[in-house]
Amino acid sequence: MEQVQSIVLLALAILLFVVLMRMYSRLPRLDLSPDKDPGRSEHHVTIPVRLACAVLTMVVLLKMAELAQTSRPAMIWGGAILPILAYVNAYCWQFKAVLQGSDLTIMTPSFKTKTFDLTRLIDVQSEAHGTYRLRFQGGHTATLVKYVNGHDTLRHALDKAQPYY
Repeated sequence: MEQVQSIVLLALAILLFVVLMRMYSRLPRLDLSPDKDPGRSEHHVTIPVRLACAVLTMVVLLKMAELAQTSRPAMIWGGAILPILAYVNAYCWQFKAVLQGSDLTIMTPSFKTKTFDLTRLIDVQSEAHGTYRLRFQGGHTATLVKYVNGHDTLRHALDKAQPYY
């Protein structure tokens, strides 16, 4: 019985991850062909961060499956954190930011893309949990993951953005 619970927990994790990936695949895609515009740069989460996220999730799930063999609360906790871990992994592997001229297109936590005009950027705050909080005129805010490939290019664009008055 104990082994069945751990296998069911792992199967649920895989199923939820597949569902999240399918949801993302149905969202409208950005046209990101590199041949179109040399002033366009696409930024994804770096490979080490992606792998660390996947390995940490695997370790947590395996530990929860081991604990679920002897404890019903551990099985409940494992089932409760499963959607959170699947969401974090899906977001980490699918995040992208596209910089084109003064426009910055960011994938939001709801897996939709949103475009911001960097000429309306007011403030960039470095958050402790690995993100930048961008504030724009009109009260709009955006969250940008720090650990992306081409970080220097992106940071330079944020630093040189001039507010529009």
